[in-house]
Amino acid sequence: MNARMATRTILGLMVLGLGGCVRERCYQDTDCRDGKVCGPSGECVYACTRDDECGQGFQCQDHRCVPRPPVTPVTCPPDMVVVADAFCVDRYEASRPDATADTPGTDGTRATSRAGVRPWLVKDNEEAQVACEAAGKRLCTPAEWETACRGPAGTVYGYGDDYDPETCNGIDTFGPGKFHLEPTGVFPECTNGWGVFDMNGNVWEHVLGGDGRTVRGGAYNCSDSRTFHRCDYVPRTWTPAALGFRCCWAPEGGPPDPGPEHVGEDVPADASGDLPADTREDLASGDLPAEGGCLPTDEGDSGAEDSESPDMAPDSEPGDAAPDPGLDLGPDPGASDSGRDAGDDLGPDPGTPPACPPDMVPVPWGDRKVTCMDRYEASRADATADSPGTSGVATSRPGVMPWHVSTMSLQALAEFTAGCQAAGKRMCTRDEWFEACNGPDDATYFFGNTWNRETCNCVDTFCDDWCAEKGISPCNTSENCGYEYYCFHVMPTGSFPNCTNAYGLFDVNGNVWEVVPSDTPRGYEVRGGAFNCGSPSVRLRCDFNATWDQLYAGFRCCKDLP
Repeated sequence: MNARMATRTILGLMVLGLGGCVRERCYQDTDCRDGKVCGPSGECVYACTRDDECGQGFQCQDHRCVPRPPVTPVTCPPDMVVVADAFCVDRYEASRPDATADTPGTDGTRATSRAGVRPWLVKDNEEAQVACEAAGKRLCTPAEWETACRGPAGTVYGYGDDYDPETCNGIDTFGPGKFHLEPTGVFPECTNGWGVFDMNGNVWEHVLGGDGRTVRGGAYNCSDSRTFHRCDYVPRTWTPAALGFRCCWAPEGGPPDPGPEHVGEDVPADASGDLPADTREDLASGDLPAEGGCLPTDEGDSGAEDSESPDMAPDSEPGDAAPDPGLDLGPDPGASDSGRDAGDDLGPDPGTPPACPPDMVPVPWGDRKVTCMDRYEASRADATADSPGTSGVATSRPGVMPWHVSTMSLQALAEFTAGCQAAGKRMCTRDEWFEACNGPDDATYFFGNTWNRETCNCVDTFCDDWCAEKGISPCNTSENCGYEYYCFHVMPTGSFPNCTNAYGLFDVNGNVWEVVPSDTPRGYEVRGGAFNCGSPSVRLRCDFNATWDQLYAGFRCCKDLP
């Protein structure tokens, strides 16, 4: 058995052990439960179990890294502040010695911490560390940075637990299309009890031992500032633009151990089936947004400040705009199966059907019965292409992240039901869902009787695109090839124009599972398959019911005709 076949066999066994679907990734600490945090590989883990996992100057208490009590009082230079009586951190984002309010300067000899000047945008983590060392300091460790960001109260953002678009510099601060980089310290409320400024927004900040995927704090040009500005958010699988830094210092001296934070180039999946840290997220196709949700900068070393162009992957074309997700939007699968315009191609005209709301289509079933069904998978009312949102109202819209959970339960069913009710609708019944999936021709799949891995979003959809981008030949495009290349991901609703049928619905197969209530002891059935499930030719069949609950489960709403 060759290496490739062995890898595929092992992955297949792992998948079967998980009910056929790879387990969820986390992206921030709030994705995790039981006191765990989101680890570098995208797995929920304890932040620490031993003191030596926390880095210099920190110890492990209740699975959290906290500063050690100081042996002697810490005295900081004038341009730094004391944090937790344990270490010093620059009061302001790093700037060049000759930076002014109008220019970032060109002097790369050392980092300074000053108010009212342009921050220093660096090419990489090494440049930031060298600049700190030249100033007699170093980059902050991940534990130091988060402690400094959260402040004495340990809040979600430096300034508190609730997001405020005007407190720090983000994409929402100045109104639509008016975002721009600001000099350091110009937001007087963007601080906390330690006295540090701009830990959230303005520019991302490098940490010791990291790279462009372990930066912190968000920036002025990111579409989802509410998420990316959180003190616990780390990109992990994508590299933003507008990368800056600030320096730290601790009395112990010498190069500190940063702790287990660095995201390597190839983190293999473990026996539980979790994805590696470099899961593919490059550029969404067509009108979908570019990776990471941050528009590019060209200021200093990183490109023009205040650019209105999208931060696009190398194979994208100008005009494929809109800020993107820090979540999985993936590669361009080609014009034949993604990148649809949100307002186009709404499916064949089924004739002159009864009137349904504009976001729904009529689906005939049973004895002369007609139900209005959501055209797209349910999404939250505030969902965007880069965030599933938090609203409790379900909507049916193209081009946004679907509303889904990673562990199905009766509580999730109640939340789905409430979401439909808040929209003046209800959950679809099992019979209605079957009719919608089988279509007027009673087909095996939503899209017909012949399996095609590229028609709807499944684990194998992007295998050939991945091979083409990476120069892999020959390319494995057989079933479960996605587990070999780790190229599967959730897509915004309606991204696949051919994943439809004569009723004009989209994504009934694939992307996320769809839950329907039932009178079984379990209380619901899970239908349609998802983006991350093995043997997709089986699990995307209309007659397949997933019997496990560790899966990406969504839904769509229905409504009775008056």
